[in-house]
Amino acid sequence: MLIQLLILAAGVAILAVGADLFVRGASGVAERFGISPFVIGLVIVGFGTSTPELAVNLDAALTGRTDIAIGNVVGSNIANVGVILGLAAVVAPLAVHLRMVRVELPIMIGVSLLLWAMASFGEIKRWEGALMLAAFGAFLWFLLRTSKQESAEVKQEYTNENPPRHDGWKAAGFIVLGLVGLMGGAHLAVDAATTLARLWGLSELVIGLTIVAVGTSLPELASSVAAAARGNADIAIGNVLGSNIYNILFILGATALITPLPTAAPTLMWLDIPVMIGFALVLVPMMMMGLKITRANGVLLLVGYAAYVAYLLQLAGG
Repeated sequence: MLIQLLILAAGVAILAVGADLFVRGASGVAERFGISPFVIGLVIVGFGTSTPELAVNLDAALTGRTDIAIGNVVGSNIANVGVILGLAAVVAPLAVHLRMVRVELPIMIGVSLLLWAMASFGEIKRWEGALMLAAFGAFLWFLLRTSKQESAEVKQEYTNENPPRHDGWKAAGFIVLGLVGLMGGAHLAVDAATTLARLWGLSELVIGLTIVAVGTSLPELASSVAAAARGNADIAIGNVLGSNIYNILFILGATALITPLPTAAPTLMWLDIPVMIGFALVLVPMMMMGLKITRANGVLLLVGYAAYVAYLLQLAGG
């Protein structure tokens, strides 16, 4: 068991390093093509922190471990709000721009409800995966189109977070190394998680919802907490909202396109997806009251996440 835990930890660490290298490389290549630091930060870096989830899901889909794939996405979205946004708010209260309340947050809630509706039929089919990918393309187009309307303050935050990178060959090398790390780390993590599930008598879904989900969320955790500590609340909140939308529309969409995803696991429909939606909905009053996520809100999110995991493990063990 200890060996499998070490393999899982190594896989997650390799995933985190691979994600960082891939994001740095993609950002460097984008800069060489004249893309602004703001757009690089908003799109490439923002979504790039979710590449571990993508790598794990693709590996899980190709090896037939579909419960890990869907558990990873749902669990990551819960952890993004409960753990990452909670910790970021505890580090420093997060000021909220009205656009997030009016645009990104409703979109995140909407795609979460969409996933629940699709899962209610017992399987997410290939055509539904294609639909989610099309919706992601529309969201990305909307994001780039409206990015010009962002305030100078927000644009400066993203620019400060993404200093110029000029070496194109080094950037290309980072992309290659990052992809190798992502694929290798994903394979190690999925294999170890599957073995641990058997050893502990837990389902692959529960392992995906907890250990794998938290492990693949480490890049978002690092970037959001660091941004909060530097006073860049837009990046801290934007990373979470953007990642949750990306996880459902792109990652789950791409996974379902490879293989249909069964959603008949006992707790998925009445516990896990509703909890994911609940964490999204609870952000509405938090973000609207004074346009700030306070430290008390952060503690509440962390306690809520701990209670969910404890209940989930109790159900699995009982």
